[in-house]
Amino acid sequence: MKEVEQGEYIKEAYDFFDKVNAHLLKHYFSSLDYEITPKQFLILDRVHKHQPVKVQTIAEQLNFSMSSTSQLVSKLEQESYVVRSINPQNRREIFLTLGEKGNEYYDEYDLIDQFVIDRFFSQLTVEETKQLRDIAEKLHTIVTEEKKAITHE
Repeated sequence: MKEVEQGEYIKEAYDFFDKVNAHLLKHYFSSLDYEITPKQFLILDRVHKHQPVKVQTIAEQLNFSMSSTSQLVSKLEQESYVVRSINPQNRREIFLTLGEKGNEYYDEYDLIDQFVIDRFFSQLTVEETKQLRDIAEKLHTIVTEEKKAITHE
């Protein structure tokens, strides 16, 4: 009986997070007026968090082929979201950093993100916030350890 209850709680939690995300996207993040696809966003987000980062590293992390990653990066580069540069230590490697439009995007994104934190998440207690973070961290560890066991990384 416990497994059924836990499964239902998990489904309810997913549903609530989906509703929260949909509301935030519709009412706050929709003001980000940039024409990028979900896959381009995944690449842009990796560049933002890990720049400079190799194109090959992004392809591996996102499980994209090098060909599709290169095509997505080319489009982002044409639109000035990212800048490619050659690694001076290994000229066969290409590094990505945010371009002008990428920096503008994340400047706006960070402002909205901070607004959402200040307006909504600040209504949680510090203890609730810590619990939310700890649960997310534990789930991340479980999922990544499972992936390592399957792929023998």
